[in-house]
Amino acid sequence: MTPEDIHALATWSWLEKTAIGQVAFLLAAHPEGAYEARDFADALGLAEPSRSIPYIGERVTLDARGARLRVDGWSHDVRLSVGDQWSRFVADGGPVAVLVGLDPLPRCAQPEEVAAYLLKCDMRMGTTAIRGGGTRET
Repeated sequence: MTPEDIHALATWSWLEKTAIGQVAFLLAAHPEGAYEARDFADALGLAEPSRSIPYIGERVTLDARGARLRVDGWSHDVRLSVGDQWSRFVADGGPVAVLVGLDPLPRCAQPEEVAAYLLKCDMRMGTTAIRGGGTRET
């Protein structure tokens, strides 16, 4: 993916209580859909939700401006839109579920649109954690 494609990715983040406890979720989608998003999911090593969900290594970095997701072999990290609670949870070592939607989703999608999207989109999933085991860069 080009730097332009990376910067075109839209991200959403939230915390959710699941059967395994609290999880920080991260959804990334491309406004134009499958081709760009599939490249991103493949580069991260994500799998279809019906398969075993892979752990993709420590890929999240937190800093004063927010968060970034590192992709092996890419010259640019993906800048993430995250809130303070999400950042604190991840900084404390909480698990992160990475979801990449392969269908188009506008950057301006509101939470109810994102919720409906998650119910019907083709996606890939994996889990990650903060790089360095719970430290925040400044």
